[in-house]
Amino acid sequence: MEPVHVILYPDSVAQDGLAIERNEAADLAEVVVFPGRSRGDVPEADWARADALVTGLHMPIDEEIIDGLGQCRIITRLGVGYDLIDTRAAGRRGIMVCNVPDYGTTEVADHALALILTFARGIVQFHERFLRTEDPIWDYSASPTVTRLAGKRLGVIGLGRIGTAAAMRAKGFGLRVAAYDPYIPDGQELALGVERFHDLRAMLGACDFLTVHCLANAETDNLIDRAAVAAMKPGAILVNTARGAIVDLDAVQWGLETGHLGAAGLDVFPEEPPPADHPLMRAWRAREAWVRDRLVITPHAAFYSAAGFDFLRRKALRTCLDYLEDGRLNNCVNGQYLADR
Repeated sequence: MEPVHVILYPDSVAQDGLAIERNEAADLAEVVVFPGRSRGDVPEADWARADALVTGLHMPIDEEIIDGLGQCRIITRLGVGYDLIDTRAAGRRGIMVCNVPDYGTTEVADHALALILTFARGIVQFHERFLRTEDPIWDYSASPTVTRLAGKRLGVIGLGRIGTAAAMRAKGFGLRVAAYDPYIPDGQELALGVERFHDLRAMLGACDFLTVHCLANAETDNLIDRAAVAAMKPGAILVNTARGAIVDLDAVQWGLETGHLGAAGLDVFPEEPPPADHPLMRAWRAREAWVRDRLVITPHAAFYSAAGFDFLRRKALRTCLDYLEDGRLNNCVNGQYLADR
């Protein structure tokens, strides 16, 4: 039986040739995959014949690409953030843009807390000191960031699914939790038992730990800039598992180099992998004194677990098929632009 639909994966990172997706699609859809990074990596004919796109982390789906989609009806982001998709241009063409907001919630929240615990308990610092010293001193006081968590305040920037999950985990460690999110309804903080701040700078100055969990968009671009870092409580620890564009890397460098920022745990960067010639990265690799033991980097891995990635892949495909087959729409994020057609 000839497949009814064509679903294009233009920038796939799956190592199995999308075996999961091909099996799930069965006779309903032809799954076309490319490990692309730009429009030219995919033949024009495949852009033109795709009924749906499933997009990853690497290729911007801009107006030029969208104009070349001859029969596409839906674009599904393989993940939560959709900042690489021109949702307005898609809406003008009548193309739905959807995401998968319920995958990776527990993994990302766990990762954020793990980074906080890494510093608060000196895990990496102790390990590195012991590993790199020929005659190691059995010294429990060697870490500059070890502290008691109970009674300290964690500030959560963005109290959506992941921010809420992180907040609930933090409370289990005895942290007092504060949150800044101008878009949650009044009273949500009461239901969660967290302190709400309506002024971000005020929260930055009141917290011992900050964890970022908001979307990347024009409003949050460089939200944590040098002024924001300067507004933080001296010695505060910053964690970002959301999007790299939210936190200015130069500001992190300034905070660590001056000693105003206690430490930073970064899973995401404005450019990935981060440029090796950035002064912060050079200092980190050289283990310079001002950054040693105070910067932990992970490779955009907060979302990942085998089970979580499997769920994500299946649901992204199912989101496309539900719409193509039955007109059922899940988690559409560009409805306001569709209404303007």
